Amino acid sequence: MRPYCQFIKELSFTPETQVKLVEHIKANKDNFAYTGTLPDKYGKTDWNWYCPKEFQPTELMDEVGKRFKVPVHYEILGQTPWTVGKIHKDQYNPVVPRISVISLPIYPEDRSKIGPTKFWTLESGSYDDYDNAVFNNVYTATYETETAIIFNLQEYHSAMNETDDYRFHCQFSTDIPFDEIVKLYDTNQLFV
Repeated sequence: MRPYCQFIKELSFTPETQVKLVEHIKANKDNFAYTGTLPDKYGKTDWNWYCPKEFQPTELMDEVGKRFKVPVHYEILGQTPWTVGKIHKDQYNPVVPRISVISLPIYPEDRSKIGPTKFWTLESGSYDDYDNAVFNNVYTATYETETAIIFNLQEYHSAMNETDDYRFHCQFSTDIPFDEIVKLYDTNQLFV
């Protein structure tokens, strides 16, 4: 699992807050911003949803967010049904620091229906020539038994949602490198 991700069993929303988050997402989904890619050589597209700050349920997300001992940025991200996420590394952004992220799946409530996040290595070719590059899947993180996962966004990764329903996660992003954030987790310094 490391250096790609770290599962966390000690961090979750209460069942009541989880229900309220699902209700909020369903009620506000039409207000989310979304972006997509052109179909790749296999005809797959990547449609992502992002909850704008003015629609973010900060007070609900505080239940987990206020537990962190490090600065985090709140996000709700989602995917359209039948989405195959484009393999990528997140870029540094001073407004939304996405070097590492702690992700908590919110919807669908049946975690077995949440598609995995896959990690890849670039085996040959160039990322700039994406359709001709060859990637190798080196790790697949699933959500069936986990309440939260720390992701290393500086490794090639892609979110998959090859289901007939949307997928949404509450995410707490940071500019702390993965090695440092898992060290904080290992020493009980990441959250209370």
